[in-house]
Amino acid sequence: MAWRDRTRPALLRLRRALPVVIVAIIANFALARFGVLHGLEHWVTDIELKMWSQTASAVAIVTITDEDYDEIFNGRSPLDPDRLHELIAAIDASAPRVIGVDIDTTHEDFRRFTVDPGWRARIIWEREISTRGMQGGAIEPLDVLGGRDPSRNASSGIPVLLDDPEDKVTRLYTRCVDTKVGPQPSFVYASVQAYRNPKAQDIARSCRGQDADEPKFIRSFRQSQPLRAGHVLAKARSSKDTEPDPELHDKLVLLGGTYRDFDRHFTPGGSQPGVVILANAIETELKGGGAAVVPRWKLFALEFVASAILICLFHAASVRTMVIYGIPAALVVSVAFSTAIFQSSSRLFSFAPTLLAVLAFEIYEHIRHKAILDAFSPSKHDKPKRRKSRHVR
Repeated sequence: MAWRDRTRPALLRLRRALPVVIVAIIANFALARFGVLHGLEHWVTDIELKMWSQTASAVAIVTITDEDYDEIFNGRSPLDPDRLHELIAAIDASAPRVIGVDIDTTHEDFRRFTVDPGWRARIIWEREISTRGMQGGAIEPLDVLGGRDPSRNASSGIPVLLDDPEDKVTRLYTRCVDTKVGPQPSFVYASVQAYRNPKAQDIARSCRGQDADEPKFIRSFRQSQPLRAGHVLAKARSSKDTEPDPELHDKLVLLGGTYRDFDRHFTPGGSQPGVVILANAIETELKGGGAAVVPRWKLFALEFVASAILICLFHAASVRTMVIYGIPAALVVSVAFSTAIFQSSSRLFSFAPTLLAVLAFEIYEHIRHKAILDAFSPSKHDKPKRRKSRHVR
């Protein structure tokens, strides 16, 4: 049989299923847009997080809780620079490699903050941006530590976390940010660069040649168990033992606030504080970086390719085979495409609903086609009886 004749049934089925594939893709886009699939994605993410939790992390988190905010900083903002200095010194006592300070230090009170030259860890400061820059035009970054020493900006990063334009869920970060003073590193990228090369003087140089606007997917959203700032500070005040805390030693430590619940985002792992999301983004970057955002037209094309693969797999199969193996095959194809494109199986629902709709249509087509063949084929009882032949002697 010629190749063209052998493939004609699969091509014919693909052509007949084309309207259904298009409708399913549009419907799947609508489901994602309105957040209908968030619960399922959250469920798959939880499974991934349990697998990730078995691996060691290079990132540790120290959080300023509501209790710490009241007891250490007297419930006042901006945070007291002297108490913040003491807290950073307490963390540095465990000799981490980098301390990323996810705290706004633009207020003039921080002009009296003195960076201790004896600190062993490299300090990366969060660099806030002007609210005027957020309303339009180029972003204007502000000076850290109240602008006392502009050279400190070279060891800072802009804390950028982005919402996915498809469903408004926070799952993106960038390495660099385009600003009025040129491309500047994000807080994630600056922290990672300092961890890899603690002696680098000007981290902003690493943004030259980088795509400042390219968002990347955060690979995981595990709920890390942070250390309380109050516990770290109390241990440093009372301990006579100079042994470093193994949870902080040689790590990239993020110091941030969860007090008053002021910085929270909705993620595939549920509602999480900004410092925890930054930690997951840093882990993603340490492991090679997240996947780039896929344009909607390309995602449509990939859904069509996945649908074509499923149709070709079952174009000659029986209804029984499709019912038994169709759903597992659709899920396997969805996981494969999700992992290849997003580096995470949690996005399998970008493909699964479309493939399940196509599978249902294929089963219907098989049943309908068989019913038509049975209707026009002669019945066993209607077949003429063959007469026995007589042998003439």
